[in-house]
Amino acid sequence: DTAVGYDRSRPGYQEELYQDIFKYRKIDAQSNVLEIGLGTGKATKPFLETDCQLVGIEPGEKLASLAMEKFKNFRNFSLHTSTLQEYVCPPEAFDLIYSATAFHWIPEEYGYKRVYELLKPGGVFARFAYHAGPDKERKALADDIQKLYGEYMHATQAPKLFCEKDAEKLAEIASKYGFVDVKYSLYQITKDFTADEYTELLKTYPDHMKLEQSAREKLFKGIHSAIASHGGIITVYYTVDLELARKA
Repeated sequence: DTAVGYDRSRPGYQEELYQDIFKYRKIDAQSNVLEIGLGTGKATKPFLETDCQLVGIEPGEKLASLAMEKFKNFRNFSLHTSTLQEYVCPPEAFDLIYSATAFHWIPEEYGYKRVYELLKPGGVFARFAYHAGPDKERKALADDIQKLYGEYMHATQAPKLFCEKDAEKLAEIASKYGFVDVKYSLYQITKDFTADEYTELLKTYPDHMKLEQSAREKLFKGIHSAIASHGGIITVYYTVDLELARKA
C-alpha cells in the first residue's frame, strides 16, 4: 500500500521545530488549528497534544484514512478529504494554520491569500518542509546515484542543496500578501535507509512515479544495486526549513 509506504519512509520533524512554532504562537485547548495537506499525519501529533481543535485537509483518500486511524483516539481531531480549494470554511476561523512539505503544491497567490483570509487577526501561518540532500559520508555512492539520474531523468547536475537564502526568499513571499513579523529557521536531520527502504521512499516521489515505466524500473533497480554494493545503507541528509508569519 502506497500510503503505508509513505508513512514508513518519509521522515518526521524534530522537536525543536515545533517548540519554535509554539514559542512564536502559544497553542492550547482554546486554539483552532488547520493543517493543509496532512498526508498520513507525519507532522500532526505535536499539535494534537496541545489539546487544540485541529482540522486537517488531505485530498488523498488512502493517506487520509491512514491518518484517521492513527489519530482515532484524539477527540480534538477532524479531517476533510479535500483540497484547500474545495474546503468550505468561514473567514477568520483559525489561530494557526500550518503546512508540512505540502504547500508547494498550491499556487502561491491563491494559497497565501486563502490562508490570510482563514486566519484570525494576529493568527499565524507556519510553512515547513524537508529537502533531501545526498549521502555526505558515502561520496562514491552519491556519485553513482547521480549518474543514474543523469541517464534516466536527464538530470545533468546534482540537485542544489536548500540553503538559508532559499528560506529567506520563501519567508519574503508572505510579506507580499500582507503578513508581518516574518521569520525563518533551518534544521538538519538524517535518516538511514536500506536498499529496499530507499526504493520504497522513491515510490513516494511523484516526479519519479511519472517516469516512463521501463526507465523508472531501471532507475530504481540501479539505485538499489548501488546501495547494496556500497555497504547496504544510504543516509539522506535532510534540510528542514520553517517560515513563520503573522496576520496583521
